[in-house]
Amino acid sequence: MAILTTEDLTGERSPGRLLRRIHKLLVTRVDSLFDDEQLTVIQWTALKLIRDGVATTAGELARSIGIATGATTRLIDSLEEIGYVKRDLGSSDRRVVRLVLTKSGEAKHAERVPIMVASWNEILADFKKQEAEQLIRLLTKLHDSMERVVESGSRGDQDETD
Repeated sequence: MAILTTEDLTGERSPGRLLRRIHKLLVTRVDSLFDDEQLTVIQWTALKLIRDGVATTAGELARSIGIATGATTRLIDSLEEIGYVKRDLGSSDRRVVRLVLTKSGEAKHAERVPIMVASWNEILADFKKQEAEQLIRLLTKLHDSMERVVESGSRGDQDETD
């Protein structure tokens, strides 16, 4: 059974358009929070992903941020150079290099968290707490569905009347 029709993909209601606009606005907003900071948004994002355990290797970091492995290497090098990240070679598999925050990296991450929380609270000011929680659940569900579809190679070529 089709969820959307051709009309749903036009104008202001188009999910793709809405997601692109939200992403562009979010990037603009977050970039503005780092104007006076020696740390870039992407560097802070890397610290957060490593800190949260989402990305523990360069490959995971590249996939999580959505950048090429060469750019990821440069990102890790820059974070290592300023003392926020170290490469841990202590794994039993010598091919695996784990990324670990240093004490300075932990402190820099922690310093920015209240700023990011305040920004999100400002963005979500028109939402009730329950609505914000529902939004997060729905975005998570959308993310998981998109990953499943992309990984399976499905193209969504089904007829609207299915």
